[in-house]
Amino acid sequence: PTYFLIEIRSEQLAMKLDREMEMLLNEIPLLLHGDVLGCGEPAAAETDTDAVDFSYLIQELGEMGFVEDDDDDDDNAFLHPRKASSSPTSNLHFMDAENFVASRPFSMDKDRERALFDPFPFSSTCFDAAVGDDWDLLCPPARSRLCKTARPKKGTCSHGNGCQATSPKKCAAAKPSKYESLVGLRGYMYHVARDQHGCRFLQQRLDDGKREVDFIFTGVARHAVDLMVNPFGNYLMQKLLAVCSEEQRMGIVLTLTKDPFVLVRISLNVHGTRAVQKLIESLRAREEIQLVVAALRPGFLELIKDPNGNHVVQKCLQSFGADDNKPIFDAAAVYCLDIGMQCHGCCVLQRCIARSTGEHKEKLVAAIARNGFELAQDAYGNYVVQYVIELKVATANASLAQQFEGKYIHLSMQKFSSNVVEKCLKVFKEADKANIILELLSAPQFERLLLHPYANYVVYAALQNSKGSLHSALTNAIRPHVELLRTSPYCKRIYSRALLKK
Repeated sequence: PTYFLIEIRSEQLAMKLDREMEMLLNEIPLLLHGDVLGCGEPAAAETDTDAVDFSYLIQELGEMGFVEDDDDDDDNAFLHPRKASSSPTSNLHFMDAENFVASRPFSMDKDRERALFDPFPFSSTCFDAAVGDDWDLLCPPARSRLCKTARPKKGTCSHGNGCQATSPKKCAAAKPSKYESLVGLRGYMYHVARDQHGCRFLQQRLDDGKREVDFIFTGVARHAVDLMVNPFGNYLMQKLLAVCSEEQRMGIVLTLTKDPFVLVRISLNVHGTRAVQKLIESLRAREEIQLVVAALRPGFLELIKDPNGNHVVQKCLQSFGADDNKPIFDAAAVYCLDIGMQCHGCCVLQRCIARSTGEHKEKLVAAIARNGFELAQDAYGNYVVQYVIELKVATANASLAQQFEGKYIHLSMQKFSSNVVEKCLKVFKEADKANIILELLSAPQFERLLLHPYANYVVYAALQNSKGSLHSALTNAIRPHVELLRTSPYCKRIYSRALLKK
């Protein structure tokens, strides 16, 4: 920060000196005029009392090096005093413009001549001047604000030394890091981890060895909760969890699980969810796993339904064993209706079924089957019911068939539940399929099913998955309505000669 503050101060000083220089240079033509300062003959009406006092201007020019004492050499003087005793310019003379040498702070090299109207930008010689003039100022090299040719071509890197970067943003050398060593960051590690460049620097140091890992861990471990939800700090915590020792990881776990709702809150955060997933991946000890699952358990329902939190629960299902995930299975079974009717929850519920085994799986499938009728009519729940039907669990399918019996026509005429009826016609036993087809044929107005935008798919599935007398009964019920099928946009597949002739 001190480096950039000095750079800004140097630029401000240069701008101020440029403005003062311009103002003083505007006065020089007046000083060079003989009638003003006495180089020529005075005007007839001019008296000493009418003379203009330029003492303040001469003093400023003297301080800045434009005017020198007339003690040593009068050869270069082109302005002579009119009155040796009273004129403010009697003991001073101006240097010739062609041989003008600017003194400090405009010229940092007294042996180098510079034209009067040349710009005076700060350069690398600022360091030499600072030492020579006993300045307590260390200013970095700065580009001239007046030199347009020094600007790099648009879209290319301005850094030298053969840098081939196509953009200044891609040139690492053009942006020197503020951080050079870990030793200087002692006591500030938490603040550095929250900075974009500081976080990247710390991540790079984690690759240097155990000593650096221990040093960084000591500085950020107690701030793990805040860093895991930070846009930059969460990346450092992910990297730290991957390289730290088992004892250090246990320390982080204890910090996060001290309050059970802390880990839930982190998991709901858009940045924290990634850090928690990385934590779950890195857990090996049974004690660590139990602590994390116990801390997440109070918020399972909220996590499952959250766009960020559901990934944490799915990571638990993927990384832990069935016994460790038992609390998740139990919660899913209890709240299966609420979970299954939510966009993120239906995915988690299917993952729970896939990862569970034995008693846990039977309990979960049975709970879903008991709520099959409500779930079948939901935009998301119908996918859960179809998933359970495809498992071909006899008890679950029997439970669903019992719930759907007498309601197949109602379910067939709905957008979401019609998909479930189609799945039943493909997977159920022959006896259950026959019950579905007979119920469809018993509809008071069978032609309504043929012309319905959703039920026509159920009739088509019944034609595909029936045979023998049941298939003949279906084709016989369809043939009287052939003329309607020809003109209906929903009946093209049903009006198939191959199916009708089968």
